[in-house]
Amino acid sequence: MKTQSLLISCAALLFLNGCSHSSIDDKKKAMPRGDSPSRSAPSAQLTDKDIFGNETTLAVSEEDIQAALEGDGFRVPLHSPVILVQSGSRAPDAFMQQEMSKYYSVATFSGIPDRQKPVSCNRNSDEENSIVENMNWMQALRYVAAKGHQKAIIVYHDTLQAGRYHSASKSIVWSDYKNEKLTDGTSLRYLVRFSLIDVATGEWATWTPANGEFTILPPDAGGNQPADMTEQHLAELKQHAWASVVKDLVQRYQ
Repeated sequence: MKTQSLLISCAALLFLNGCSHSSIDDKKKAMPRGDSPSRSAPSAQLTDKDIFGNETTLAVSEEDIQAALEGDGFRVPLHSPVILVQSGSRAPDAFMQQEMSKYYSVATFSGIPDRQKPVSCNRNSDEENSIVENMNWMQALRYVAAKGHQKAIIVYHDTLQAGRYHSASKSIVWSDYKNEKLTDGTSLRYLVRFSLIDVATGEWATWTPANGEFTILPPDAGGNQPADMTEQHLAELKQHAWASVVKDLVQRYQ
């Protein structure tokens, strides 16, 4: 009987410790440092819900649309402190950091979201459920940016694609590049989407620049085969693409 009472007391103590409420800074100190073996692997890419929260699924009225149109245009002045994020990567690409640093004061953040769901001890509380529902990856990152006095958060999704001419349809068929061997006549392009979020207000804007396409030259008249596309060639392609899209982005939002 004493053993049973002792077990109940221990269980109650553990429950109370797990449900204790603390400030955000206290919660950060209490978070585990390593990944739990029972946690499932997180999705590599950031989703629209990670970035925009519930705005893409809310009921929107005509008045809401008109109110949004009356707002000021989104701006990120030159030399503003920003957080740069590449979706699906622990750190943004080095070439992208280099180009962004020409126009902004850049800090970086991981683009791999933590899919661990927050635990609610009081499941019957409407207020608690509302907090859990509205908390998202971007809201947490805005808090980090606010503590660092950053002006904006810039998130980008990028995909390298290879295209091959399809004789039957007489068009280029595109697919994601997966390190396969590239032959002559293969076309390459980067698809990029930027999402910009104002740290202070939460207002956001999205922009997709026009993608440039590059074609590997076929053999010349002498029959000489072009060299295989090397990592150096891919790096040069990426550097050229990033320089172009960042310049366009700055001109659009400065």
